[in-house]
Amino acid sequence: MIQTPVPLRRNPIIRTISDRPLLSFFVLSFAPAFAYELLCILVLRLPLVPWMFAAPFIGPFLAAFVVTAATDGRAGVRALVRDLCHWRVGRRWYALVMIGLPALLMLCVLPLPGALAAFRPEPGELGGWAVAFVVVLIVGGPLGEEPGWRNFATPRLQERFGPALGTLVLGVMWGLWHLPLFLIDGYNHAGSDLAASVRPYLVFLGFTIAIAYLFTWLYNRTEGSGPIAILAHTYCNVSLLPVLFPGVDNDLAYETVQLVAFAILAVILLLATRGRLGLRN
Repeated sequence: MIQTPVPLRRNPIIRTISDRPLLSFFVLSFAPAFAYELLCILVLRLPLVPWMFAAPFIGPFLAAFVVTAATDGRAGVRALVRDLCHWRVGRRWYALVMIGLPALLMLCVLPLPGALAAFRPEPGELGGWAVAFVVVLIVGGPLGEEPGWRNFATPRLQERFGPALGTLVLGVMWGLWHLPLFLIDGYNHAGSDLAASVRPYLVFLGFTIAIAYLFTWLYNRTEGSGPIAILAHTYCNVSLLPVLFPGVDNDLAYETVQLVAFAILAVILLLATRGRLGLRN
């Protein structure tokens, strides 16, 4: 008599995650990071550095690997790691990220009053800027966030909603994930009370939505290159103002110009790609 094998019962938590991978990813990205940040900000009242460095790793980084392991097993985790190490993408993409992106960010300085007069390159500042770049890349957000936002969430959101709407969803979630940090006086121009933090946060949220379209386009055109996304994120975080415009502050007016510039770029990318953002059929 042939016995029918009894199907293995999966752990209910793993089953829930595998049934709802996107929802699980966002819950696991937000809940541990928010709990940790609110504890450090409101209860322990710790200074921003160094506690904030752990937030991206216990948020989107860990969530990407946990959900991938639950849904796709070891093969999925290996594929995720391959994407994160996928650096052979052509020199033009590195040129675009390492030259084109910083150039656009610096062009955003020009509408500010007195910006042209403040252009005074300081080669001596390059060493400090390079050190800051490496530190921010590793522990300042890009390495911890991008495996989640780009390598996990982007392809799944595109599959579910399409490139344009999927990127909008991701841009909103990306911006919302940073919300607790605006409880810190001085973080990204946040004030000492809620009212003084609303405008800086809305500018920041708009910027994350706008630049998410550039990141999706880069992701699609480089076949999911993790290094390209991490580099692009780092160049957005580490300003060249001290090197090229030492007299100009990285203030809210400058960030508002960046928001406008990258919103225009997002529209151009959507029109040029007919909403596909480089996604192949």
